[in-house]
Amino acid sequence: MTLSAFEQSLLAEDGDAIWELFHENSKTSRYERHLTYLTYPTNEQIVAAMRRLRRTHPYADFPKVRLPTNFPPATQPLDEILTARTSAREFATKPVDLTLLAKVLCLSYGVTRDNTGTHFTRPFRAVPSAGGLYPLELFVYASRIDGLAPGLYHFDPEEAELDTLALEGDIPHPASLVVQSDLADEAAATVFVSGVFHRSTFKYSDRGYRFVLIEAGHLIQNAALTAAGVGLGATSIGGYFDRDVDRYLGVDGLSESVVCMLHLGHVPSPSAADQKQP
Repeated sequence: MTLSAFEQSLLAEDGDAIWELFHENSKTSRYERHLTYLTYPTNEQIVAAMRRLRRTHPYADFPKVRLPTNFPPATQPLDEILTARTSAREFATKPVDLTLLAKVLCLSYGVTRDNTGTHFTRPFRAVPSAGGLYPLELFVYASRIDGLAPGLYHFDPEEAELDTLALEGDIPHPASLVVQSDLADEAAATVFVSGVFHRSTFKYSDRGYRFVLIEAGHLIQNAALTAAGVGLGATSIGGYFDRDVDRYLGVDGLSESVVCMLHLGHVPSPSAADQKQP
């Protein structure tokens, strides 16, 4: 059988492929030196470094919006939410209540218990995190959230509040930052997940970059399932213009960069014609 040139290119080995270099360089080795320390850091060194690192962006001088914490329960059992979950392909214009957005944020990356009685230095959150380091940050552009002025916010997981970074009119809508702008235009809110890489790599070296991406996956799944449980649609987004998004959020794109996004909103009700389909 003769293979096409395209098929041959898929089967050919490429030693310069970026993903291959990343995977090879982020393997745990018994012999290679640590990027930050001469040898693998001790627990004392790790704890000392964690105490120097911020746990979340402070935004101390920005106006705060306290999030509601009395959330409505999920409308379905977890098994049903898992099997019924789909990525929303369109959103309705109906606004989303702030309580629902708060639930998605807090059950995605909020604090769930303190560190009392443990050797960890940071309170625990709603996702597993390598070393309990929590290297992610969440930003939200609210378009149609009841109880929240349209604009860009930062989620503070330890205080359960939003830092108001810019209001509508002072910052453009983020639809121009993504490949599928129509879905962004329809969404009631867009969540940006950024990785502060040094919070993980100081301990785990290059492998810490893997852990940041894995943690972002945990977070996005939490958000999608929480949204589905309260009747919202969610779509995870990888098609965005990285440098534009980083500039939009005011992060440098190197020590911190956006690693994924999520659109949220109500989904349109099935039409009468759709309901008649078998």
